[in-house]
Amino acid sequence: MESPHHGSYVSPTKRRKPNPPREIGLMRKFSFDNGSATFLGSSSGIHFIRIVYNAFARRSAHLSQFQKTQEDIVPGEDDQLLQSPGYDAQAAKNELWAPQELDHRSPTASFEQLVQWTRSYFECWHPMFPFISGPRFLEVLEQTNQGGVDGVKTTDMILVRSIVSISLMDGRQMDASRSKHVPANLVFRTVGQAMESLHTLFCDPPTISILQAAFSVALFLASLLRLNAASRIGGVITRTAFHLGLHRCPARFSCFSPEEASIRQRLFWSIYCLERYLSQALGIPLSIRDDDIDVCYPGIERHGEGTHDQNVRLLSHLAKFARIRGLVVELRNKSILHSQETPNTAIQVNGELAHWWNEVYDDVYHVDDDPGLSPLHRLLLIIFRHESIISMNRPLLAVEGPSPEYKTALQICIGSSRSLITALRGYVLPGGQGTVPLVWPSFTWAVWMSCLILVYAAWEGEFPVPSASRYAKTGLSILQNLSMRGSTWPQTCIEAIRDLESALTSPAPQPPTPDRPASPGPVEDRAPDHPTDNSEDPRPAPQYNPSVVFGDSPSINNFPFTHPFMDTGDFESGWNDLWTVADGPWLIEENF
Repeated sequence: MESPHHGSYVSPTKRRKPNPPREIGLMRKFSFDNGSATFLGSSSGIHFIRIVYNAFARRSAHLSQFQKTQEDIVPGEDDQLLQSPGYDAQAAKNELWAPQELDHRSPTASFEQLVQWTRSYFECWHPMFPFISGPRFLEVLEQTNQGGVDGVKTTDMILVRSIVSISLMDGRQMDASRSKHVPANLVFRTVGQAMESLHTLFCDPPTISILQAAFSVALFLASLLRLNAASRIGGVITRTAFHLGLHRCPARFSCFSPEEASIRQRLFWSIYCLERYLSQALGIPLSIRDDDIDVCYPGIERHGEGTHDQNVRLLSHLAKFARIRGLVVELRNKSILHSQETPNTAIQVNGELAHWWNEVYDDVYHVDDDPGLSPLHRLLLIIFRHESIISMNRPLLAVEGPSPEYKTALQICIGSSRSLITALRGYVLPGGQGTVPLVWPSFTWAVWMSCLILVYAAWEGEFPVPSASRYAKTGLSILQNLSMRGSTWPQTCIEAIRDLESALTSPAPQPPTPDRPASPGPVEDRAPDHPTDNSEDPRPAPQYNPSVVFGDSPSINNFPFTHPFMDTGDFESGWNDLWTVADGPWLIEENF
C-alpha cells in the first residue's frame, strides 16, 4: 500500500517519523496542470546534485546570482523541460534539422547514397544494438531506392527513417559544417512525428518487424536525449517482447530456424540494454527482471549449439553490464521496505563489476594485431566501468562526514571521475584517437556527474582546487563536442559547470576595513532585510537558487535546506530506521 506521505515533503521541524513510500526520489507536482506530477528517481543522481548545491550555498553567495531557468531537470529528462514555466511548448514540435541538412525537392536517392547516409549507424550503433539483420536492411534500401518510402511497408519505412535520422545526427559531430541534403521524407522531422509513426502499429497483433520498428524509434529518441519519450515507448516494447516470447531462449524451441533464433536473441538483448540504461538514467523501476528471463548471452549458448559469432561480442559485453547496472539500481535505490542491502550484497555487486571488467579488459586494451572492437566501443566499456563505480559509491556521499564510509566513497568517486574525463579527453580533443562521434547518450550525464564530484570534493577540501578546475574545463570541452548533436542538455550542463567552477575559484571574501563594509556572509547565515518606514530602496532578501539546471521551485525557498542526516533528534532516529542512504529527503511536492 502506498504511503500516505508519498510525494510530499516532511519538514524536519515537525519531528515526526516519515513513512517510507513505495519509490524514492523527487516528486514534482504542477499547479497549472490540475494534479499531474513527474517523478525522478535517485539513481539519476538528483539527490547528490542537491547536496552539492546546498554545500556551495552554505559558504558562497556566488550561486545566488543564478537566473531561474530550466529548473529541476537532469540530462535527458525531457518531460520536466517541456512542463517548466516559461518553456516554449511549441519547441517540442520544432524541426530537428537545419535547412542545409535536408533536401525538400527530391523524394528519391540512389542506393549508394542510402548506404552512405546509414554508414555511421552501422559503424557506431549496430555493434551495440544489432536488433536488425544487416543484409535484410540492405534489401530494404534497394526497395527504397526503386520505389521511394511509399514503395516499402510501414515497418521498413520507420526503420529507414530512424536509422537515417540517427546517422544524420552523428554526422554533426564529425563535420557540422558539411551539408547533407538528405531527402526530407527519409528522416523524422520532429520528435512528435517519430512517436506518431508507431500509433497504428500497436493496433495490430505483435510481430518481430513491428518490435524492430518500435525499438528503432526508441533508440532514435534516446540518441537525442529524449529519455522520457524513449522510456514510454520502451514500456510498450518490453510488453510486446514478452507477448512474442523473446524473454525465453529461442534455442530451446525447434520451431525457430538458426537465423530466426539469432535475430530474436539479438533483439531481446538490445531491448534489455536500452531498458536498463533508461531505468537508471530516470530512476524508475526496472521493466525486465533477471529472474524472469532465460535467454542466453550472445555467443554463450547453453541450450544448444552456439554460433560463436564475433560480431556479437560487444553485445554480450553490454548485456552482462546491463545486468550489473540493474543490480546497482536495485541495491542503492530501493525503499528500505524492499531493500536487500547489506555489506555483503555491496561486496557481491562490486565483485560482479570486477568480474565483468576482467572479462572485457583484453578487448579494451588489446595486445594482438586484431583489436576486435572499434576505439569508440572500447571507450564505451571504460566509461561504463567508471559510471558503475560512481553509481555504487555516490549514495554514500549522503552520509554525514567525516565518517570512514563517506571519505572512502568520495575518494573512489574522485578516482573514477578523473579517469572518466581523461578517457573522453583523449578521444575528442585534437590529437585524440577518435575517428567517429561520441554517440552514447549517457556520456553527457557521465561528464556532468564527474565534474560535479570533482568540484564538490575540492569545495570540501578533499581534492586540489586547481586540479578540479582543470578537469571541469576539460569536461566543458567534451560537452561542447556532445552539444554538436543538437540536444540542449550538453549546453545546459556547460552553463551549470561554468557557474560551479567560477564559485570554486572565486577569491574568498576579504575582511572588512573602515573603507569597505563586510561582504555578505554565507547565504544560510544571513537574515532577510526588512524595509523600514525610512527605507526608500530596500534590498530584497537574498534568494538562493541551487542550480540553473537542478534548482528548487520558489515554494521550496520557504523552508531551509538541511543535510539528510542532520541532528534533529527524533526525526534523525526515525529517518535512519526507515530509509536507506540513497533515499534522501527529496520527496517534494512542488507547485509552480
